[in-house]
Amino acid sequence: MSRELQFSMTVESAALLQANPKEFYTKALLANRSSAHFRQVLNIKEKTKIGKLGFGTLLFPADCTYQGGDSTLGAKEMDVCKVQLGTDVCMYELETSFLADWMNAGSNGDWLPADFASFFFDEIGRHTSDLLEQLTWQGDTSITFDEEDPTTFLGICDGLLAKLCEATIPSAQDITSVAITSTNVIAQMTLVYNQIPTKVRQDKTKVKWFISQNVADAYMLAVAVQSAEVYTNKEAALTFLGFELTVGTGMPDNTMTCTLADNYVFLADMVSDPEDLQVIDMSKSTGDKSYRVRSDFKIGFDYLNQEEWVVYRDGCTS
Repeated sequence: MSRELQFSMTVESAALLQANPKEFYTKALLANRSSAHFRQVLNIKEKTKIGKLGFGTLLFPADCTYQGGDSTLGAKEMDVCKVQLGTDVCMYELETSFLADWMNAGSNGDWLPADFASFFFDEIGRHTSDLLEQLTWQGDTSITFDEEDPTTFLGICDGLLAKLCEATIPSAQDITSVAITSTNVIAQMTLVYNQIPTKVRQDKTKVKWFISQNVADAYMLAVAVQSAEVYTNKEAALTFLGFELTVGTGMPDNTMTCTLADNYVFLADMVSDPEDLQVIDMSKSTGDKSYRVRSDFKIGFDYLNQEEWVVYRDGCTS
């Protein structure tokens, strides 16, 4: 005689701990990163199209007969990548750490003190932001993801540099980089400056010139050496011939990009789904003494108007 046993498990609502998800998303995924300077296209679930308007001849010699040129409304399709954030923290590791003083007596009390919860989620947000900053520039789906190798997270999504490898940038504006030092940085930045298209440089306030951290360091040292100002005692402004320079900390060394700010595009859906950040007390569901954090969101990086870019880089690998 056989017996069939059936049971189901329900995760109690008490097991779900919400830790200011909107604040988390703002800090981790939108603020203090290169993409904060990008054109942000939010609430994107799947592919979307960004439109652009072009014109043929607009001005003609005056005549009684109407004359007009064509206008073209185009669009570029852009996609987002699906990303999951996940981590676990063991309650017993909390209990044996400096957090023990914050906890209630016994083994079934409050295992996640409010002060540590705030610290814990701030740290998750900071580390997530750092990883997404690298993904913004260096993401490359030709990299095979391996959970045993943390560096392969770059294979989750193509970053901006990988996308620009697909672009048809005028050859003179696609510059092969060299190792930047304080002795050659001015000359290399001049190469970029000289290739900025006239229609881009007309309003310098609308141009976004990104440089990698090592380029910024070399430039500040070069300015300190060449300037009559005492820049060894203060930090020189990051500007070059009237253009503001922005450090892209996730860029690989010896990299620069320059175009109109609106040509940098960051796509995301996290603003519409803040409830996707879940903090689960596993002791109230599976019985495991741990907290589990999970979030699912979509992000993407792309470009517009490929003819308006100047890119200084090591080249494309694919």
